[in-house]
Amino acid sequence: MTRHAIYDSMQEDCADILTPSCPLCGQQGWITVPQSGADALMDDQPVQDALPELDRRLREQIISGIHPRCFPGAEFGDGIDPVLIRSH
Repeated sequence: MTRHAIYDSMQEDCADILTPSCPLCGQQGWITVPQSGADALMDDQPVQDALPELDRRLREQIISGIHPRCFPGAEFGDGIDPVLIRSH
């Protein structure tokens, strides 16, 4: 069973994913992805396998809710600069 909130998109052959609340700003977000990637997520494929063409920061938003704008310059997978955490 999928844990992602996936909806039909107004864009053809796409789906919209409601992301979790960002732990920094508290807001949820939406990311529009190809329908094939959304289908793969619904089949319980990991985000990185379902959406390999999606920027890693947007994949991180789908997983954790952290918006790219809340962590500008963060390199997910390479550690997060502590200065960025204190700035919020």
